[in-house]
Amino acid sequence: MPLLLRLKHWQAFLLLFVLPFLLQFGLPELFSAVGVDLHWATALLLDALPSATYMLWMWRVALHLYRRLPVQVKISPVYLHLGALYFVLYTLLFVYTLSLVKESVLEGNFPYGMLLLLAPMHLLATFCFLYIVYFAARSLVSVEQQQVVSAGAFTGAYLQFLFLPIGIWFLQPRLNKLPSTPVAL
Repeated sequence: MPLLLRLKHWQAFLLLFVLPFLLQFGLPELFSAVGVDLHWATALLLDALPSATYMLWMWRVALHLYRRLPVQVKISPVYLHLGALYFVLYTLLFVYTLSLVKESVLEGNFPYGMLLLLAPMHLLATFCFLYIVYFAARSLVSVEQQQVVSAGAFTGAYLQFLFLPIGIWFLQPRLNKLPSTPVAL
């Protein structure tokens, strides 16, 4: 079982939420106090860190659960992988675009075209995120019950994954209770 899934709920909360936000907001303050200027790429990565950490944890959990699904559950992980990859890459693009928009607005220009181009990409990223949440929630409940589950059966898990800062306190103990050996396919 991967280390991320063996953590206690408070350790997962610290690793997934507190640490990325401390790095995102603390490192720039620390560097500015010392007098060091952050490179734009470093600032970009720090801004994308909380969202990327959240998505990569969910992707890892969903992949771990997929390997433990009962035989009768037929679901492909291809869209899970594509969705997670797109979401992380889009997060980097979105943070970069926002920094360009901020600079343009400060110069007196408003880049409508850039924002118009970003809108469909943002909708696709939202869809990818919701699919990954669906995949992880359905897989968790299917692994726990060892059968195909209906939409109503995994609604609670879906909401816990969707609102992860609160849901992690309930999800992580459920993940810790899962058997460590995969189901034979």
